[in-house]
Amino acid sequence: MILLATLCFADWAIAEDYYISKAGNDANDGMTLHSAWATLEPANKKNLVPGDRILLEGGSRFAGPLHFDSEDRGTKETPILVTSYGEGRATIDAGIGAGISATNTAGIVISQINIIGRGRNDNRSDGINFYNDLPGATKLVRIDIDEVDIGGFGTNGISIGGWNGESGFKDIRITRAVIHDNGLNGLFIYAQQPNVHEQVYVGHVNSFHNSGIPTATSHSGSGIILGNVKGGVVEWSIAQDNGWLGNAGIGLWAYDSTGITIQHNESFNNRTAGDADGGGFGLDGGVTHSVLQYNFSHGNDGAGYLLCQYRDAPPWFGNIVRHNLSIDDGRKNDFAGIQIWNGGSGPLADAEIHDNVVFVGPSEQGIPSALFFRSGSNRFFVHHNAFAATGEAFLIRAVPLQEELRFMNNRCWSIEQFRLFETTPWKLLGARQSPNETCS
Repeated sequence: MILLATLCFADWAIAEDYYISKAGNDANDGMTLHSAWATLEPANKKNLVPGDRILLEGGSRFAGPLHFDSEDRGTKETPILVTSYGEGRATIDAGIGAGISATNTAGIVISQINIIGRGRNDNRSDGINFYNDLPGATKLVRIDIDEVDIGGFGTNGISIGGWNGESGFKDIRITRAVIHDNGLNGLFIYAQQPNVHEQVYVGHVNSFHNSGIPTATSHSGSGIILGNVKGGVVEWSIAQDNGWLGNAGIGLWAYDSTGITIQHNESFNNRTAGDADGGGFGLDGGVTHSVLQYNFSHGNDGAGYLLCQYRDAPPWFGNIVRHNLSIDDGRKNDFAGIQIWNGGSGPLADAEIHDNVVFVGPSEQGIPSALFFRSGSNRFFVHHNAFAATGEAFLIRAVPLQEELRFMNNRCWSIEQFRLFETTPWKLLGARQSPNETCS
């Protein structure tokens, strides 16, 4: 009977609190305020169990990294917690490395912590990094990042990635985070295949001054990216002043994802160092059944709202852009307030664009448009929008590769020359119409 009881409870462990203080000593057990550790190293060596808490002294700075591996096992219901105690927030100083990293584990909550790197030019890692490459399409459950300030990292402020087929994470929440002054991107979620990560929520995040990297081949200089997500919401967030050194960055966008809602956000003054992107919002290649709504985009180099299909992406279809505002987007490279572009082999089809307001004015670096069908699309329905342009800016432009493109009950205003519709090879149609026409 005694042997049976031992076997039944072999994996049972009691959750503990572990304190880390500048006045501590790593020879202590870390389990009380008076026996605190002095550094993060004992926590890195500890195999943590559900309910364990890593408590860092508020107002103090500790050298990183803090690392979790597969032996550290929190759960959705009883996660491992990393937070500050006392007055103010603790700071993890990562130097040239990562601030907090977790490999092949989840069930972790990170809250009320500052995480800093040596600067985007010197640091070579992420502020917070979660990565899963376990076999068997493994979904690790619960990542909760709340009230953090992350800056000075060479790659991403926050990176959550899955590799090895369909392995990734489920139940991801990133809230009230400030992510700034990083090299590659602010927040980047990615996986090897489409629609991997499940139940993603991003709310009240401010991602700014993430420069992009000139040598990067893609995804450089974005504020917030949801890649390879099944079921996600981004709301009440800001992406601003990103991407001035990068190419292929957008303030806030999704790719290879389904069931995404991006709403009540603001994206502005995002830039590009090249001839691509630099816009406000985007539904990129492989996105399906997703919605852009109630967002405000303004003053971006690229498109305010980009509907895009990249090369070799899965089919793009069933998306909606509605109730958004774009003011003075398309500051560079002939972009538009709302732009449709298919640069890939897969379809860009079955979308609805309605009840948006777009105003565009002249630019010193190109001729912007309110609405631009820059390449072919299928079955787009554009209705009940208001498009306005001034100076040399176009109201509506399109190449002659549209199939079943429908316009209904849109309103168009041109303050100077009424340039309603242009098609390749740049034949201007409707130039003599009066302002305030219905463009249907």
